[in-house]
Amino acid sequence: MPIKDILVHVGSSPACADRLALAANLARRYDAYLIGAGAPESPTAEDSFRAMLRSAGVVGEWRGIVGLPESFVARQARGAGLVILGQHDPDDPTGLDAPEDVILACGRPVLVVPHAKLVEEVGASVLIGWNGSREATRAVPDALPLLAVATTVTVFSVNPEPGDDWGIDDVVQHLARHGLTVRAERFETEELADADALRSRAVHIGADLIVMGAYGRPRLREVILGGMTHDVLENVTVPVLMAH
Repeated sequence: MPIKDILVHVGSSPACADRLALAANLARRYDAYLIGAGAPESPTAEDSFRAMLRSAGVVGEWRGIVGLPESFVARQARGAGLVILGQHDPDDPTGLDAPEDVILACGRPVLVVPHAKLVEEVGASVLIGWNGSREATRAVPDALPLLAVATTVTVFSVNPEPGDDWGIDDVVQHLARHGLTVRAERFETEELADADALRSRAVHIGADLIVMGAYGRPRLREVILGGMTHDVLENVTVPVLMAH
């Protein structure tokens, strides 16, 4: 099913202009309605969003945030097929500094856009982080609209359990039935953390989108002990679509 509604968080950081450009391009690709959510006391953000709608020829609306930004965006996401957020930047706060709270609460696929790299298109070369979990399984169908333009899709597993490859071949066959050019890669390492291996492979194959499940264990446990979702959100340099 194509994406018909996109919700994008609009902030005042320099990276927001790139995020808006990506949101506009996706809205044009899917003929989708674009909703901008930002601080009501920031007329610059609202003006930038409305100017983007006009210049891009996209239909949409502005919604001023009421209350906590993360809670507001998660609530508004109920009427959106895709949510677009900026990666947290400690040196230049976005106004929504905990994208993980939205990912956990909204029940929608969330595209997190890195702040350190210009990104205006996604989906040509896609890397799917696969570990057989419920969250990863949810992420694959959530990503299908974005995969429709992909020339290559790589399903990538790091250190699969001995004797269990997490059903990676079934996922490859499922995506191939959608007409996608897809391959499986299994990578075993004792030197790299899973998140490092995923990021390294994304760079190596020139992926412009990573797809993965988010928070297969409680978020607090990940923050304290370390975990793939937390690590990717902190350090990713490629847009990442997460599902929980």
